[in-house]
Amino acid sequence: MVLTLNGPVTRVEKIGLGVAMALALALMWQVRHYVTDDTFIHLQYAKHLAAGQGFVFNHGEHVYGSTSPLWVALIADGIALGLDGLWTARVLGMLATLWSVLLFFQLMRRNLRMPELRALATITWAGHAWMARWSLSGMETPLAVALVLAGFVAFTEGKQWGSRPVRTGALWALAALTRPEAVFLLVLWAVFLVVDTDSREGVRRLIAGALPPVLIYGGWLLFARLYFGTFWPNTLSAKVAGGTGWAYLFETFMRQIKIVGATDAALAGAMVAAMAFGGTRLWPRRFQAQRLLPWVWVGIVPVLYVMRGVPVLSRYLVPLMPVLAWLAWRAVERWWAGEEPAPDLRRGAALLGVGLASLALVQNLLVFNNVVMPQVTSFSAGLRQSLIPWGEWFDQHTKPTATIAAPDIGALGYFSERRVVDLAGLVTPAMVPLLDKEQPEDLVANFSFAAVARPDYLVDRSARAYDLLSRSRFAAALTPIGNASVPNLGVARPGAVVYSFYRVDWAAYDSLGATR
Repeated sequence: MVLTLNGPVTRVEKIGLGVAMALALALMWQVRHYVTDDTFIHLQYAKHLAAGQGFVFNHGEHVYGSTSPLWVALIADGIALGLDGLWTARVLGMLATLWSVLLFFQLMRRNLRMPELRALATITWAGHAWMARWSLSGMETPLAVALVLAGFVAFTEGKQWGSRPVRTGALWALAALTRPEAVFLLVLWAVFLVVDTDSREGVRRLIAGALPPVLIYGGWLLFARLYFGTFWPNTLSAKVAGGTGWAYLFETFMRQIKIVGATDAALAGAMVAAMAFGGTRLWPRRFQAQRLLPWVWVGIVPVLYVMRGVPVLSRYLVPLMPVLAWLAWRAVERWWAGEEPAPDLRRGAALLGVGLASLALVQNLLVFNNVVMPQVTSFSAGLRQSLIPWGEWFDQHTKPTATIAAPDIGALGYFSERRVVDLAGLVTPAMVPLLDKEQPEDLVANFSFAAVARPDYLVDRSARAYDLLSRSRFAAALTPIGNASVPNLGVARPGAVVYSFYRVDWAAYDSLGATR
């Protein structure tokens, strides 16, 4: 039988929760100025949605280029109320981060017997470096984490797991509208509900659990098919264009190992040890198939990323990490203390818990200070001195009908208020087949994008200023108008780059093309 809340919150739990909330706020304060280019993709969609122009990035182009419609809708609500879009996204991220701490604490209350371990586990989660990194970025990650956790809190309520199917299904359906990884939660949820349908009560859970996802997520899929012409975001296809082959797949796998290991190696190691030496303590003698759901979800999402060749960032994996932490703490408690721990076992388990929590916290704080903060600082500064001011420049110095082709579209599109041709294919899906044939830099140098659109301006991203003039045979069709250096382009593309901006003379291009 699964644990339920027993009695009032103990003093040690209150102290632990207070420390956890203070720690989360302290880490968030240090990243309060963080901003990413992808944030402005959400803001662009939200701005147009709030203005009544539809769920679009470019006016009149119904392209499913956002993987987080719920996040866009919430930001649009703030903009419609007269609030700044970025400020709204940051506040929502802060509230969702604090909510995730409370939900994690509640999950520990439902699954751990020892108040000391509940408090230590909550403090450890509050200090998670990757969660802190994305908390105030304006991205959807904090909300996705909170909704996933809320679903697991509902999932573990009652006499047995899965006893609250309506609430669980509704929360995970909302999570699926925030991050696509949560779609697999819904799929697994449905599978395990079917497997456990061996009685009238099982049939009732199946119907009750399926109805909210069908109404919420199914309703969105129907809208997406009618509005965008597709069920799935074009973003997913564009990301697959990042690479292929066994070497790339292995690189994707190792990248995920490094991301998770950087922050969760201590907990993962403790969980592996518990599973190796804990024996029958870890599993009840009789249990429903649904008890496998969190294990399968944590394991299957990274595998699917590898199979799809997705270039993984830490924010893609963060929704899985509190679930991994929950499973780890639950495993080590059962290993150290058993089902009904005696006083001496409780004391020993509490001391071991202090050691594990300290090790995990030190690991995360080192990652936060040595990895997160340098990247956040340099990338935010680079964006503010490159794409943001250039977006404002296009707004002030170009015609409203001008079109800009660029590999990074968020800030340029949001601040310029001009139509953008996305050279990465996120909101210009016609680019994806071209990216399957050519590397991005070759696609730009060869002007292959001309088969999709003829933009008035072109943005090139390379190692040095105006590099395109030396590597493209269509250089005579390009007039340089400026450049901006960026010391760090983020986790996916670390290192310095230079954005070069050009005006395109299509008459000259046609002339050059005719004499090939």
